Amino acid sequence: MATQDSRIKIKRSTISGTVPTVAPSDDHTQPSPAWIATDIYKGELFINQADNVIWSRGDDGVFCIGGSAELTIASADVLTLNSTPLTIVSAVSGYAIEVVSASRKLDFNTTAYATNTDLQLITSGATSVQAQARINSSVSNTLCMDKSTPALATSTQILANADLLVQVGTGNPTAGDSDITIYVHYRLIPA
Repeated sequence: MATQDSRIKIKRSTISGTVPTVAPSDDHTQPSPAWIATDIYKGELFINQADNVIWSRGDDGVFCIGGSAELTIASADVLTLNSTPLTIVSAVSGYAIEVVSASRKLDFNTTAYATNTDLQLITSGATSVQAQARINSSVSNTLCMDKSTPALATSTQILANADLLVQVGTGNPTAGDSDITIYVHYRLIPA
């Protein structure tokens, strides 16, 4: 087993959409070829704090370890989630967003959502959802969202350079006055 006896940093970025890069050499102290701020060594970690995404580099290049996002949706916005979907993870250039797991938390107020209660995580422009859960609860609860498998051979589900959206399928919900929080763990797949 080959090891490198040096101190590897955990690099960070506070700029949304920043992705680490493969360094032009194995030694950042050499003046040429010059390293840039996003270059990382093999085995080094890179954390994008703005997006909550962790990256590393292996023998085959840079890869996404995983990311997480959270979105609290006010009840007024839940009632328009079909006509006005919300972005939970913004697109990253050159990558597709794959949902690994998701859950939804509903803080029950006084009235349950009725009709069109399928909350969905879908890639913008896709024909099939990645995960879904019902929002017609009459009590406060947190539920895992079910991962979905496309039914048709012509379906699209994970697309490059596209946002991950929260929406309600078919039409806007009727009634309902509870806030909902969505939690999602995802990975970025090179396009």
